Amino acid sequence: MAPIASVEAMLMHLLIVSMCGAIGCALRLVARDVLMRNGAQPWWAVLVINLFGALLMGAVAGSARSIEEQAGPMLVAAVTGVLAGWTTYSAFSMDVVQLWLRGQRASALTLWAATLCGAPLLALAGGAAMAAYTGAST
Repeated sequence: MAPIASVEAMLMHLLIVSMCGAIGCALRLVARDVLMRNGAQPWWAVLVINLFGALLMGAVAGSARSIEEQAGPMLVAAVTGVLAGWTTYSAFSMDVVQLWLRGQRASALTLWAATLCGAPLLALAGGAAMAAYTGAST
């Protein structure tokens, strides 16, 4: 993404990312509630949300140049804001610690490994898929 040219543009960029981050947080809360109502443990819900967010962020990164060229840098900022609000490293960290302290070491290690290995791999997969779809080089 190109540097922001003016203070006004920077403030607009900040406002868009902030508002979209709030939307992402609200979506995460709803998704976590839906997953838990359907029987998922809270930490599984966070894992699903974070991995899905990593896949989407990779897809955005893989197509960011074409999105920016076609729709403008504010769309990239908006999508980035939503996904930053959607994913949650702090909830992931807290869940790992709580599971560990409750003696659920296997669950803690599963969540830790699946997130730290799965998220980057899914981000790469999402980026490669979008780059292939849009014809962009990675």
